[in-house]
Amino acid sequence: MQEDASAESKQQAVQVADNGPGVPDDHKAEIFGKGETGLDSAGTGLGLYLVETLVSAYDGSVSVADNDPEGAVFAVTLPRAE
Repeated sequence: MQEDASAESKQQAVQVADNGPGVPDDHKAEIFGKGETGLDSAGTGLGLYLVETLVSAYDGSVSVADNDPEGAVFAVTLPRAE
């Protein structure tokens, strides 16, 4: 897990990386949807949906990117309290 915020920044970012199978490019836009699961996942598809819903409620954002050489990096960015 990595945190990123400078003293001048109006945002706080947290990144979580793994070395799993990653997220295919054609699925990245969909993974935050309600009920979306991985190809071999036994989950409910609510986890990332809830994260995105809660972060958006606080005017933040969630994104996913590739973690070279394998895996994914999830980033959550929220506005800093004034």
